[in-house]
Amino acid sequence: MRTSYAFFLLLLTFACSAPKNEKIEEEKPVENKREIVKSEKAPLPIGPYNQGIVVGNTLHTAGQIAINAETGEMVTDSIEAEATQVLDNLKSVIEEAGYTMDEVVQTTIYMTDLADFSKVNEIYGSYFKEGQAPARVTVQVAAIPKNAHLEISMVAMK
Repeated sequence: MRTSYAFFLLLLTFACSAPKNEKIEEEKPVENKREIVKSEKAPLPIGPYNQGIVVGNTLHTAGQIAINAETGEMVTDSIEAEATQVLDNLKSVIEEAGYTMDEVVQTTIYMTDLADFSKVNEIYGSYFKEGQAPARVTVQVAAIPKNAHLEISMVAMK
């Protein structure tokens, strides 16, 4: 009887430590290296920030205002012209990082006057394929640097 008890304990120990027949997938390590994105086609930062940062497969852009990168001047002809310049700036940063507008998953829009929302929305929508626009937040704020009327930031993923 003593031999059967010892054998039972040995069998129990082996059964508890034996690997299961389940397939266990190894998790791939997440790359946490930060890559700074700098596009000459977008205005250089006017403070201590970067145009974009890539971490893993995600690009985070800084908010862009309507500064023309070639002239350094604000585009203030109309809210439509301002929106076009802002989105062109963002597109330049996104493309410099190796992404496309199709990979944008989230945007945040800051406006000083939501009465201009429909005009901005029309321009904004033209930068995305039908039915493929990203998630979005739009808020009215009291002021934006350089007396801009609009600032937009984006997040893109591969």
